[in-house]
Amino acid sequence: MQGKGKKRGRANGCGTLVEKANGLYLARWIVDGKTYTKSTGTHNRREAEQKLEEYTAPFRLGSEKRTLETFSKRIEGVAAELREWKDKQPALSIPAAWSAYEKSGLRPDSGARTLADYEGYFSGLADWLKANRPDYTELREVTQADAEAYAADLKANRSAGTYNKRIVFFRCMWRVLLKNSAARLTCNPWNEIQKREVVSHTRRELTVEELARVCSAVDGEMRLLFAIGIYTGLRLGDCALLEWGAVDLVRGRIVVIPRKTARHAHGRQTLIPIHATLAAMLAEIPQGKRKGYVLPEVADMYKREPSMVTNRVQKIFRDCGIKTQVEQGEGRKALTDVGFHSLRHTFVSLSANAGAPLAIVQAIVGHSTPAMTRHYFHEQEGALVSAVAALPDVTINAAETAQGAGDGAGCADMPPDGAEGVEGRFRAVCAILDGMDADGLRRVAAEIERRLKA
Repeated sequence: MQGKGKKRGRANGCGTLVEKANGLYLARWIVDGKTYTKSTGTHNRREAEQKLEEYTAPFRLGSEKRTLETFSKRIEGVAAELREWKDKQPALSIPAAWSAYEKSGLRPDSGARTLADYEGYFSGLADWLKANRPDYTELREVTQADAEAYAADLKANRSAGTYNKRIVFFRCMWRVLLKNSAARLTCNPWNEIQKREVVSHTRRELTVEELARVCSAVDGEMRLLFAIGIYTGLRLGDCALLEWGAVDLVRGRIVVIPRKTARHAHGRQTLIPIHATLAAMLAEIPQGKRKGYVLPEVADMYKREPSMVTNRVQKIFRDCGIKTQVEQGEGRKALTDVGFHSLRHTFVSLSANAGAPLAIVQAIVGHSTPAMTRHYFHEQEGALVSAVAALPDVTINAAETAQGAGDGAGCADMPPDGAEGVEGRFRAVCAILDGMDADGLRRVAAEIERRLKA
């Protein structure tokens, strides 16, 4: 038993108990250097401890609050110092921004061609910043005012469609890099930049006379490129990168999945019967060279830079006296009126004019669902073949046009008797026969004999 008047210390430092001579416990505690003493009114030690807890509770809470406030202020100070320190550290530089975006796992999945376009968009912005904001070194320095200034420059020199593509990409790029700690971006300066209204202008189809002039003016791979475009309705990229594996001269068809939809799970397979004129041109290529790309030189050029092929095509149109652009007025960029895509429109137009059902034409150009395309090809193959066969032979028309119009806008003349068309069909038939087995040849011979007797 402890002696009278002895202090009983508390381990948590929240005061002590003092037992008086008569056994009564006093509670004593110190706050900010001031000593407080108060009787617990009990001789029982357990009850006295409870009283001490009760007396000191307000003081403990106040002390903890002050302690927390002190720590909070200290933490805020340290955080501010840390922010200041981080702000002084180098952030993502403008030249390194594209690589950071390209390697980010947060960016949308884009094809190689699309990524190349995006890189070009950013390079244009980087060049503009270098010329107009030469003191900028980091991407985070680009403000909304800078974005507005660049957008105004784009608006004055680019079409609405081109302008919108760039603005949408910049929004995406900054959104992705906002999550990159190394970039230390705090906002997206492109969010408030509005897109422009797009005035659509569809490429017009070409007349048969214009097609004749063009076909008379080209040779080599460019001649075959135009023929593929005219008689298949495929887009420029699909024509330029057409592979022999997609060409079946024996069965007389081309089977491709257009590049525009190839990346999607619902990519449509397009089945196109080969027109006799196109078959003749393809048959001219030696068997040993029928591997890889049908147009190796054009394909190489297109893969390096698609605009090289586009520019060459546009020059051919202009050299043949075909106006390729439509002026919009002062201060507005001219719209492309004729381009390689015009051949696609021409294919549809000529097929429709020849009486081909719209659904058949849609199946050929790949506008329908894959199921519908297969349905029309397998169950109505005759209708598909008839639709393509109904297209005029523009090489023969070229000869007639040249015969009647002399030089015809500077394009070369063709033989006036149309012999090349007949010979072309013969070569196309031979190409098909070369791929047949003995049974197939016997059936063809029997059919020819039947027709001769009829």
